Amino acid sequence: MVGTPIGNLMDISRRAIDILTSVDVIAAEDTRVSRKLLSNIGLKKRIISHHRYNEHGSSQGIIGLLKEGKSVALVSDSGTPCLSDPGAVLVSEARKAKINVLAIPGPSALTAALSVCGFYSKPMNFYGFLPSRGAARKMIIAQAAKQTGLQVFFEAPHRLQTTVKDLMAVFGTDRPVAVCKELTKLFERTIESTLGNFFELIEKAEFDMRGEFVIVIKGLALEPESGDAEVKKVLKVLLVELALKDAVRIAVQLTGKSRKLVYARALEIREK
Repeated sequence: MVGTPIGNLMDISRRAIDILTSVDVIAAEDTRVSRKLLSNIGLKKRIISHHRYNEHGSSQGIIGLLKEGKSVALVSDSGTPCLSDPGAVLVSEARKAKINVLAIPGPSALTAALSVCGFYSKPMNFYGFLPSRGAARKMIIAQAAKQTGLQVFFEAPHRLQTTVKDLMAVFGTDRPVAVCKELTKLFERTIESTLGNFFELIEKAEFDMRGEFVIVIKGLALEPESGDAEVKKVLKVLLVELALKDAVRIAVQLTGKSRKLVYARALEIREK
């Protein structure tokens, strides 16, 4: 399972290049996209198609190749296979056949967005692309709005406005959001705002909606527990002198509160 660039071709790792060079066959979500990548690194290799519409049949064909002793690398159009891309069926079938599956980590729009959103990323719920319509879409958004931590969605340009409108209707206009556009590409941009203000930018045509997007929304704050004021008071003193990890450990001992609560309060204080 080989991670490939999500935009900038320079992001491919030396290990990924070594693996793609050494395998007998490359299975690709879109063979045309993958041929461009291989051409960029000066590599000619047998490529077969493996996408969401043929992955069950293709998986069996790949398993057959593996049983013959061939080595196969799976790549998606960009990023890491199985993150909103085909691959899970093949991995499952390979494991059933007792075939070893190796991860060759690489670029990911999810982790890239978390690194530049400006929000603390624990906990985090990742939803990939929302269903385009229907009850499932409404249910996912409704449940996400009730969660603590970050809520992360992928979105395509032609659905961005509708999705932001739907999210705003449930999360509220004041919910903080970071929208990452075209990560690692020439026109990369990240906007940190609220859902309401970002929707206004779209409506006023002050935001270029071309490209691919990652939407990172702040979740609900943890509900205060009894003794919350005491936890904050202790942490404010400890965080002046100690690293966050040590301050949390000592505050848990002093207050008797859960580490989850103490850690959350420590992050809030440090962020402020």
